[in-house]
This record gives sequence, C-alpha cells and structure tokens, in this order.
Amino acid sequence: MKKYNINCPFGPLIYSADISGEFHQFLLDGLEDSRKAQDLSKLLVGNIDQQRYGSYDPQKFFKFLHPHAVNYLQESYNRYNDIWELCNHDQKERDVSKSEINFSLGGGPWVNFQKKGEFNPLHNHRGKLSAVVFIVIPDELEQERENNGFSAKSAGSLEFTSNNQHFTIQPREGMMYLFPSWLLHTVYPYHSDVERVSMSFNFDKIFIDNSLVSDNIIN
Repeated sequence: MKKYNINCPFGPLIYSADISGEFHQFLLDGLEDSRKAQDLSKLLVGNIDQQRYGSYDPQKFFKFLHPHAVNYLQESYNRYNDIWELCNHDQKERDVSKSEINFSLGGGPWVNFQKKGEFNPLHNHRGKLSAVVFIVIPDELEQERENNGFSAKSAGSLEFTSNNQHFTIQPREGMMYLFPSWLLHTVYPYHSDVERVSMSFNFDKIFIDNSLVSDNIIN
C-alpha cells in the first residue's frame, strides 16, 4: 500500500507524503540549531527575515529522504513509460527500488521561520527536484483562512503555477512535497501573530546506478 500521493494538476508531477513520526521529530529537534545557523536572506528570494541554513546531520537526513526519492523516481519512470506506450514506443520498465540511488542537495537544506506579513514571491529553484516540508503550522492559520471572509483561502498557503493554471495547498504540519525544480510556486502572507516554519531543499543531482537522471524523467 502506498504511503504517498501523486498529483498532476497541470502536467508536472507533484509528490506528497506524510512524514509524521521519526522524520518530523528529527526536523523539529534541529530547529533551534538552525535558528542560529548561517543567514541565507541575501541568497534566497523570500521576503522573510529569518531564512537559515538547516543544521542537520547529513547522513541521517539522507537516510530519511532516500525512500521518498525512490518513490518519486519510480512514479516518474512509470509516467514516462505510459507516455511512450501512447506513442507506440517500446517501454523501458525499471524497478527503482532495486537500484542504487544517490543524490546531492547542493547548498541545502534551508529553514524559513516565517512571521506575519512575510511571504515568498513567485519563483522556481535550481537543480532537478525540489522539496517543501511543513515543520510547524500553527492552528491559527487555518482559522484565519476559514474566517477571512474571502473566497480565496490563501493565508500562509503554498501555490504552484504552470501553463496559466494554479494549484493551492493549504499546509498541514508534517507534510512533504517534491516537485520539478522548474515549477513556479509562491507562499502567501498571513496576518496572525504566529510563526510558520518550513524547509526547502533541492536535489542538485540524482544518480541511479551511477548514471545521472535525465531531465525527461523528472517531469
């Protein structure tokens, strides 16, 4: 039984997984060290005062991320083969779980300690595959969305944009999303006097059995 979901609202594959439990606790435990880590505000596009380098043990972080990278790659290969089948091309079946998967995260991860009025403008990332993890999402944000009197319930939400369409995610604590790094996305501001904590990182390079994954697989 799958422990994750795949959505393709307008083409690119968006992966979501509930990381509640050991992985989420690992991220929570590193927040205070991350809060004192390198300031990345001049390197990132966020209109967020506290954007810090994520202070986490890289080996443990890799261990937690590895199964999600495998899941995403397997779904990408499945989708790639479905497209080739429609075009009457031979499929190239692959069980990614039986392969050796390695990846680098470039300069990440980084942690956004977002306050009221702060936001992330529309942007994309470098690398092949990117991630957003919701570490701390106060209940006040859901209450603000429900009680704001507007049709768009966007306070503190993550929104993906592609091909003149948009897909809005109301964040839930302990959820992780993976998506192609070129996919445009934004984070809306909010008015509640609370701190929303998220993490982002990029899979700079991904290798399957020592071969670099091509762009047409990460879609």
